[in-house]
Amino acid sequence: MVDPASVPIEKLHRLLGAHCLNNGGARFCVWAPTHDQVFVLLPDHQRRVKMSRLGGGYHVADVHDVAEGELYQYELAGRSDEATARTRPDPASRFQPRGVHGPSMVVAPYDQWNDDDWKGVRREQLIVYELHVGAFTQAGTYTAAIDRLDELVDLGITAIELMPLADAAGRWNWGYDGVNLYAPNRNYGSPGELSRFVDAAHRRGLAVFLDVVYNHLGPEGNYLGDCGPYLSAEHHTPWGAAPNFDDPTHGTQLRRFFIANAIHWLDEYHFDGLRIDAIHCMRDDSEQHVAAELAQGVRDWSRASGRSALLIAESNVYDPNMLMPLEHGGMGFDAEWCDDFLHSVFAVARPGEHLCHRPYHAGTDLDQTLRFGFVYEGSLREQRGRRTPPRRVMTDCLVYSIQHHDFIGNHPLGKRLHQRTSLDFQKAAAALMLLCPAVPMLFMGEEFACEHPFKFFVDFTDDPLRKAVVDGRKREYPQHDWSAGTLPIDDEAFFDSKIGAAEDGNLEMRSWYQRLIALRKAWRDQCLISDTNLSIVNDIDAGIYSIRYRNRGVMATVAARLSEVESGPERTIRLGDWMEEDLGQLVLDSRPEVTASGDLQENHAKVFFRQRA
Repeated sequence: MVDPASVPIEKLHRLLGAHCLNNGGARFCVWAPTHDQVFVLLPDHQRRVKMSRLGGGYHVADVHDVAEGELYQYELAGRSDEATARTRPDPASRFQPRGVHGPSMVVAPYDQWNDDDWKGVRREQLIVYELHVGAFTQAGTYTAAIDRLDELVDLGITAIELMPLADAAGRWNWGYDGVNLYAPNRNYGSPGELSRFVDAAHRRGLAVFLDVVYNHLGPEGNYLGDCGPYLSAEHHTPWGAAPNFDDPTHGTQLRRFFIANAIHWLDEYHFDGLRIDAIHCMRDDSEQHVAAELAQGVRDWSRASGRSALLIAESNVYDPNMLMPLEHGGMGFDAEWCDDFLHSVFAVARPGEHLCHRPYHAGTDLDQTLRFGFVYEGSLREQRGRRTPPRRVMTDCLVYSIQHHDFIGNHPLGKRLHQRTSLDFQKAAAALMLLCPAVPMLFMGEEFACEHPFKFFVDFTDDPLRKAVVDGRKREYPQHDWSAGTLPIDDEAFFDSKIGAAEDGNLEMRSWYQRLIALRKAWRDQCLISDTNLSIVNDIDAGIYSIRYRNRGVMATVAARLSEVESGPERTIRLGDWMEEDLGQLVLDSRPEVTASGDLQENHAKVFFRQRA
């Protein structure tokens, strides 16, 4: 048996958990360093098998006559502070068919892949579509989601980002309360059905990313602390227990457990990359932050497997160290969420109304974001704050959006952007997002102005915990009126959030997004969209925000005029007078029915293209 404590990190996931052997048995491996004895319990066979304790706190057992689909648990014994043994699921369980409190299942690797020729999608080609598997279709399963993939291809999407899948308590959850980090959520289907979804996406040219949560674990069904020193006594989060990354005795192997989890999603399910949730909340006082070690582990796996993988950090603000290469002392990530664009756009429409803890100023912050790339800056070690950079940063590694799950779901009624502003405002904002150099990301249903909300929903079974969720939401976002709407613990919160069919939405909006995406791809092919070709011409007083590209005699201009929701009578501005330059041919107009080609009204966007003879 290979020693799990010293095996290269890119191979550790192949040891952790239960794995079928060629002789008809299974090998079980668990990291439980504070237990002298661990037993594998096989209820179908009424067997109890003692595991061998190896170095580094790992316990291993080879058990014959164990087949795929059989259930098992671990009996944890031998701790001096416990009088009786505890029976718990596998910390590296690959499936929890009876929920987070039940036994784990032996799962064989998926062997029907058809993506051998799949090369992935380069970062500059990304047009990301974030979705929640349970709310994306009426059935809410991996299999049902396959039926909507052609719809995304037709729209022009190149990558899907799935909200977290690690199994969580109850019938539904956003995914950020996961406790079985290696087990895809049972409510959406089996591990094999998840693999078929990824395979089907690859056959259609779609990359698939997974949102993973390593800053905390959910509050119900979290048994990792019973298995060993997985949880920190020093660090705490508002959402649940924090991992024990910097423990002086056990931190090394605990970090390997989480890094192996990241690699397991890439290797076993063929995900093309990971989005690391709230990476700034991954508390770690070690000299080398676990985020850098994770990036190195993924790079090692990529080299060994021949498959590339993208790492995206949800840092929310601009973090230059996150994007710096590992060899230069950085974290080595490929991209990061930068919510300054989203909140700066919203601040124009509803000044003074904040949907996060950072305040944004109407007009001036959007001007700075477009000119320099961001408003707020910080890192994993340094305090976050407003910055005015001396020069523009490269934004092709920043992910911009105009709405996502937090933006919508953290509103008491789960309202979408067009419901809080207008359809015209969303169209104009979408033009800026989809035609700027940053990586654009849509949230499911955005493209057809879905009228269904996306509410925060959980299904915990513990009554005090259910009450704590309701109270916690009000405490975390005190700026909102929580007296109306559905509680996150009500069934309606989940069922109301299903997006419905695209044909039941706003088809004019969908056509607008489709044309913007097609234009983005065309400009990319012409080497036009880039930070080096970009200039910004804004007039904050008039509400005009303009992106312009110039390259080899070609000029493209995106002009959007955004205004407050409660603004006065609509005024028309002549773009020719404002820009004092021939803009060329009008190629896209978000409101063609109300203006001449050179006019720009409020909440209105136009795109021009000029090529010299």
